[in-house]
Amino acid sequence: MGGAIDQSTASISVGIGTTTELDALTSEIRQIAEDTFGVENVVVSSGSLTSSAFGGFALVLSGDPEELAAFNDQAIAELEEVDGLANVSSNLTETDMILRVDGEPAVRYTGELETADSLGVTETAKAALESIVPAGLTVSEGFETEQQTKGFQQSIRAIMISILAVYLVMVLTFRSLVHPFTILFSLPMAIIGAAIALWITNRVVGISVLVGMMMLVGIVVTNAIVLIDRVQTNRKKRNMDVYDALVEGGRTRLRPILMTAIAAMLALVPLALGLTEGALIAAELATVVIGGLFTSTMLTLLVVPVMYSLLSQLTTRKNAVVVEESES
Repeated sequence: MGGAIDQSTASISVGIGTTTELDALTSEIRQIAEDTFGVENVVVSSGSLTSSAFGGFALVLSGDPEELAAFNDQAIAELEEVDGLANVSSNLTETDMILRVDGEPAVRYTGELETADSLGVTETAKAALESIVPAGLTVSEGFETEQQTKGFQQSIRAIMISILAVYLVMVLTFRSLVHPFTILFSLPMAIIGAAIALWITNRVVGISVLVGMMMLVGIVVTNAIVLIDRVQTNRKKRNMDVYDALVEGGRTRLRPILMTAIAAMLALVPLALGLTEGALIAAELATVVIGGLFTSTMLTLLVVPVMYSLLSQLTTRKNAVVVEESES
């Protein structure tokens, strides 16, 4: 592919048909290559198509330059032992130069993440380094790792904001501060299904999973809104009591709720199974949405009516107490 010719090295590129088993295949090839040529003579890399598609790995060790240089080889050896982390190196091994980070002498350690659990590997690597680092040296996150952590935190914050926004919209729609809480009880049902789906498929929580959870906030709440809107109509326009309104609402809205949920889940099945392009990243998203929709749809028809009934009773009792106080 161009460049100078070096007769002391060789490079082999292997193309694969699917990226589903990329990390496992890379590890297997590395083991064969190291057994054949020796650990110090070979480097096997999966390039930029690893499943940890949300950034690389980087830790920074700062402190006295002499201590940093003396500890460099031990730090690399320790990081190489972390499962899911490969081809660890530092600027000392590459350029033999000490960096300066925030005005302090520092060494930057980088590596390739060969796992979807990039945040988990980073935390493990940082803890491993902190357990053996000499006094006076400080371990901190590098740019790539810091960006991953910030991205995760911002995604959590975005989910909270989306829940608040949905609640405010429902308050304006139903003109009530209480009944929107009834609808929000469908969200924990979705979290349960999403967690089970990730466990069954052996997938970990990443940014794509959090994006899927953000989607679930809107999709799951919609089913509950369809049910509660019918119940409210029964009570206000047909003068039904709570029990009759819930039974009629559940019977009437069951079919559209099931049809909507099943159609959405079936549409995401090819993506969750990795049958489409880009599924390397989006498979976790689809898995979360399918699992969350399944449990929330099944349990929404049970949990939401129960919570609606309980909150209605509390509201009725509170109004009765206020009336009694005003009469007295």
